[in-house]
Amino acid sequence: MSKIQLGFYFDQNRCISCNVCTVGCKDWNDVEPGNVTYRKQFTHEVGLQYFPFSMSCNHCEEPACLAECPIGAISKRDDGVVLVDRDKCEGISACIMACPFAKPMFADDKQESTKLASWKIEHPVQKCTMCVEKLDAGEKPICVSGCVGRALDFGDIKELKKQYPKSVRINPKDFPYLYENNTNDTKPSILVNPKKNDSLQVHNSKKYKG
Repeated sequence: MSKIQLGFYFDQNRCISCNVCTVGCKDWNDVEPGNVTYRKQFTHEVGLQYFPFSMSCNHCEEPACLAECPIGAISKRDDGVVLVDRDKCEGISACIMACPFAKPMFADDKQESTKLASWKIEHPVQKCTMCVEKLDAGEKPICVSGCVGRALDFGDIKELKKQYPKSVRINPKDFPYLYENNTNDTKPSILVNPKKNDSLQVHNSKKYKG
């Protein structure tokens, strides 16, 4: 049986920037306020237009974080979910620098005040787990089930592509503002229905005279 690749779908046209996805994520995962955010909602501005985006770890088909971790603290399940074993993490940071989207993160003392006995360091790397507890119970991630604008969806990437044929996989050409560390193609498991950039169309049209 071939492996599947679970991933996310995001519709920029439906997102209302309400942050229910991020609040639900923090609550479910017990993420205190601070540097670490499993899912981040932000707005990219181009001229007079605003482009909302909600993104977590993209659980890439070819995760650079996994490839660069020298101690095997990162693994990938048969369903495509990429997980960090925080008990193994030694704080080397190679995974953080390798990820194009800088999604693995370290907490600080304020955000994570108690060190578990099983941890080797004070603050091992952490990131979105795609709500594996919910997945294993046959449910969708909390960010998806809680999205009031139905801008988020979830499933096998191949099936999502069939369901949303106009969607595209994120890439540095169309979504340069998502790439923080590098533009390496890790085949991120997120499809997007992009919002049309009307301002560019106006500036490129024959009617525009500058």
